[in-house]
Amino acid sequence: MSPIRAFYNPVITQLLRQHDQLDHENAVERKSIQRRILFLMDSIKFQELEESFA
Repeated sequence: MSPIRAFYNPVITQLLRQHDQLDHENAVERKSIQRRILFLMDSIKFQELEESFA
């Protein structure tokens, strides 16, 4: 596991738990959490790609 992935993994795990605890009626909050998770995952991929070219 890359260092950046190890750094963000606990944050993503926490967000996933928050998402799973919300009812389906809280669609706006669930979507917000999903967007944050996707942003973090994209950031991880970008940094890993950047490091591979360095």
